[in-house]
Amino acid sequence: LPLEDINIRYLDFNYENSKGHALSQVCTTIPKGSFIGIVGKPGSGKSTLFKLLIGLQESPAKAIYFGNQDISDIPLSKLRNSIAYVPTQSYLLSTTIEDNIKFGKEIPVHTSVEVAAKKADLYRDLGKLLHNDLHTLAEEGHDLSGGQKQRINMARGFYKNAPYLLLDDCFSALDAVTVNTILDTLHTVNDQTILCISQRLEVIEKADKIIVFDEGHIVEEGTHDALLNRNGLYRTLYDAQKGEAHSEKA
Repeated sequence: LPLEDINIRYLDFNYENSKGHALSQVCTTIPKGSFIGIVGKPGSGKSTLFKLLIGLQESPAKAIYFGNQDISDIPLSKLRNSIAYVPTQSYLLSTTIEDNIKFGKEIPVHTSVEVAAKKADLYRDLGKLLHNDLHTLAEEGHDLSGGQKQRINMARGFYKNAPYLLLDDCFSALDAVTVNTILDTLHTVNDQTILCISQRLEVIEKADKIIVFDEGHIVEEGTHDALLNRNGLYRTLYDAQKGEAHSEKA
């Protein structure tokens, strides 16, 4: 798929056998090449939106458009080739780090394993192992820290170099310095649309737009500063996190 605006129009979605809507009357535009933050309490509909975008759940017709193209008219293989998805849980194979990043894909375009590894800040502590063809990871990466696993997971998403990148709460195990290093790189990208769900609000503070979900609805959207000034749900979530940070330091 070419890089286009994603337009979401009155999207209603509910899972089979569930009462009520997981998503209800969701409307927003995601401009092409933007970095969009997505926040909300657990179960508010954020991950459901990602499942629809990558075709894990079938979207209703006339609700999600890539440019003028209805997502329900796009072949699933074409959709999935156009989207790199980094899930919350890191899934690692018992093979080399390089093979984990490639994940069975030889990408014909210019992105190399090295470029993806740099973007994910892997050289800081895993550089020597990255080019060691003899070093295989333990089953499910048990010999790595949570943060190292997350960064390999992210490098896999960067290696795919798709026009759309979906990051599903994959900064949770990273320290603040590493988060900033990776985000600084991502914010310089303009030939890719990045959607980033994060429980940690500092991850999405510099987003072009932040979308706030609550109980399946979008309740607010805007920049970090604009949302703080509105004193709505985003402000509540932000103040709660700041409070937690202060009490940890005290």
